[in-house]
Amino acid sequence: MKNICERPTSRILPIRSSLPDCCAPNANLPERWSLETFPYTKQPSVNRKQIRAFAELDFVAKHENLVFVGPTGVGKTGLACGILLKALQNGYRCRFVRAQDLFDEMYASLADRSTRQLLNRLARLDVLLIDELGYLNLKPEQSNTFFKLMEERYHRHATIITTNLVYDEWHSFLGNKSMVDALLSRVRHYCHTVTINGPSLRDPQG
Repeated sequence: MKNICERPTSRILPIRSSLPDCCAPNANLPERWSLETFPYTKQPSVNRKQIRAFAELDFVAKHENLVFVGPTGVGKTGLACGILLKALQNGYRCRFVRAQDLFDEMYASLADRSTRQLLNRLARLDVLLIDELGYLNLKPEQSNTFFKLMEERYHRHATIITTNLVYDEWHSFLGNKSMVDALLSRVRHYCHTVTINGPSLRDPQG
């Protein structure tokens, strides 16, 4: 498995499979938005000034996290990918991964004993975007590996997470309460949490 981008350019290289269009520098977001064209008027709970501040990438330089929380369809992935694109365009090493794919990779790494190599690759990325962290059917080994990843990234590199679960619900799918408390302590210590409570932007129009 290769890093998707290496300094000094922001060219994306394939990992095990190609990244979704939302993370290709010249491709449209899934909803065909950028940070500039996001429909802020339709999602009033999103603070445009705050998002513009994130796009300045100070959180990357400070090794802080961004967590977007809200129900399906409110624009979490679009905003997160827009910020990731800004980081790519500024030469940072980045990767987008859906949470289910990440946990699948972790489980596969246990079988071939490549977990350490996987963690090394993910831990050194400047920005890691984990999309759709939610109710997943996880084995304890996957939760443990995820904890190790976040521990190794803690205040060393920025992580962006989108989720439909508030923090109190993370125990429900990650399991071990003591481990999840320790995980949340690390995730939230240097973190900006953006809660989006507006309407779905995917509602049918007719």
